[in-house]
Amino acid sequence: MGRIEQSPVIGVPEHQLSNTVLTHHELRELLDQLCDEADEGSTWVLVVPDGPAESVPVHESWLALADGSFGTRGSLEEGGAGSAPAVYVAGVYDRAPDGGERLLEVPTWTQLAMRAPEPGDRVLDLRTGVVLRRAPGARGPFRSARWVCLARPGTGVLVAEGSDLVPVPTPARVATAVRSSLDGVVAGLVDTVGVSQGRGEAPTSLARITSMTDELERAPWSYLASRQEEAWRIGPVALLDEQRNAWSQRWRESDVEITGNDELTRAARFAMFHVMASAADQVEAAVGPHGLTGPGYGGHVFWDADVFVLPVLAATHPTAARAIVEYRIRRLPAARRAAAASGHAGVRFPWESGLDGSDVTPKSGPDGHGGIMPIHTGELEEHITADVAWAAWQLSSWTGSWHLLGRRGRPLLLETARYWASRIRLDDAGRGHIDHVIGPDEYHEDVNDDVFTNRMAQWNLERAAELVLRRGDAEDPAEAARWRDLAHQLVSGYDGRAGRHVQFDGYDRLEPLRVEGLTQTAPMVLGSAGVAASQIVKQADVLMAHHLVPETMPEGSLEADLDYYVPRTDHGSALSHGIHAAVLARAGRLTEACAHLEAAADIDLGGVGSMAADGVQLGAMASVWHALVLGFAGVRATSPDQRALVLDPHIPPDWGELRIQLRWHGRPVALRCRSDAVHVACLTPLRVQLGGGPPVRVAPPGRWVERKAP
Repeated sequence: MGRIEQSPVIGVPEHQLSNTVLTHHELRELLDQLCDEADEGSTWVLVVPDGPAESVPVHESWLALADGSFGTRGSLEEGGAGSAPAVYVAGVYDRAPDGGERLLEVPTWTQLAMRAPEPGDRVLDLRTGVVLRRAPGARGPFRSARWVCLARPGTGVLVAEGSDLVPVPTPARVATAVRSSLDGVVAGLVDTVGVSQGRGEAPTSLARITSMTDELERAPWSYLASRQEEAWRIGPVALLDEQRNAWSQRWRESDVEITGNDELTRAARFAMFHVMASAADQVEAAVGPHGLTGPGYGGHVFWDADVFVLPVLAATHPTAARAIVEYRIRRLPAARRAAAASGHAGVRFPWESGLDGSDVTPKSGPDGHGGIMPIHTGELEEHITADVAWAAWQLSSWTGSWHLLGRRGRPLLLETARYWASRIRLDDAGRGHIDHVIGPDEYHEDVNDDVFTNRMAQWNLERAAELVLRRGDAEDPAEAARWRDLAHQLVSGYDGRAGRHVQFDGYDRLEPLRVEGLTQTAPMVLGSAGVAASQIVKQADVLMAHHLVPETMPEGSLEADLDYYVPRTDHGSALSHGIHAAVLARAGRLTEACAHLEAAADIDLGGVGSMAADGVQLGAMASVWHALVLGFAGVRATSPDQRALVLDPHIPPDWGELRIQLRWHGRPVALRCRSDAVHVACLTPLRVQLGGGPPVRVAPPGRWVERKAP
């Protein structure tokens, strides 16, 4: 944690708060209302019973609340064994003990002076972003509610009632500043006001508001004080109404529902809740693998943000997706330096990025057997450079606008293409190769011509050439022509005789092991050397290319690649099951697709044994949306020039309808998908193309579009 500068309790003059604080009756009514709304059978509610100490880190991740800029772990107010209360601020890093970077930890604002009540439960209301706590006790029940204001990033509210509270006799204010050892400071004010049932009685309830900022140099303490005064003037009840409205607007353009499957609907909404809370609307968004829910991976920015999270936001809340792209745009100077240092042109993005865009990938780490192993992803997992370009193109495709690609985002396509053009090696026969890489299948390191890497580089070169030829001003058309030539020359890994791809050069010569019978990931059973010598794959690699750039893959190859690689993938990454579900659904293999979808949805919600202790797996959460929207519903956004919303639904027979809310080309669209038809609701006319059929015009308020018989 950075250096903390905390004031003693500073008295707040009573007249500043006396006219705005809740009465005891109002506070009790607010909690009563929230308890009444906590319908445990609702697919909008996640009920989390208090559990043993080993469950605490997982529950703190599940119940973390974020507004895109600030994230607060879901710790109990009194803390306790296993608890790690903290606030994380997007893009603000501190020096880690190993010399690297990690998200700056800020003291939480939710801890209270209180006796621990009897075990109860907490309820996360996904509709409103409110966490309600209910605990019985011999001294009377304890109840609390907290939320972070989606419409006011940096503002949080906590109300609590019960005799377990230590009385707060007068309004109190604590001011805290945490200075990073790298750059920046996070400051906060916390005001707590005790509320009694009657004049002269000890307070039995309290209200708390906090305001935080990471721009203290430009926004002095007076700015935070004015924000606090405004929040108190509005008051907790009106702030809750504002919170409901803000989340309601988000859900109107992002909800997913599987009628007839409540558990899957709840899991999908839980996933969407955390994805939507992970990225701010303004400036830039540094989205780590766990968002703002925990400290995992130091909060470094991986491909998870570009490939998994961004498409979800591009289709539901494009301003947040734009902030993810802006993060990459602002780190182009570091990417240029990295390309030059490796002897190449253009830009080379780091596998793990932090404060300024330099590579912060660790050089070594634990091997799972008590030893230390080298980590080569920072030097070899280069597909991230094409992933960043793909993300910018996706945002433009979903919004239907060339504006980003024609201006600030232009280098993300062109300079990445220049990197690949200088990176590709041509052999004597004129075939292009990309040597010494790691693909998404990180079990196999330092390989040549990884299918995913080559296909993404090919896509990158072709789209950059298209951009130059469409909107070329100062660019050289001859350079664009060379990019297209290189894309054509680059080996694809496709074996025409077998009708499938060979994952990398030499893959077919490895020991042909499959994953049947494995009860743990392959490295735990075989060791790293054993799995590297086998055909067992960590996660979707060839299949990931089918998911991201299907237009580059030979017609008919998906089925053969599924047959070959599904039995060889052990899903050692949380990102794998959702992608398998998506491509299996597209292929019409719905039983298998549903099994992988349920596995993806259960990665974080799997109880104490889940992977969420250091934060929810944001990429896995996003992959649930990928599976449902891009897989089962078959929605595709391929180009800013796309004239029709393309759908190809494959809906399991035991589902009723797959219902999706999203934005396409600047307009809200609601879909009710069945395998034979889709109901499209819209506010303005649009064209829809279903299952390869001709485009159909849909006028408001909407209509059913039926799949034409072949």
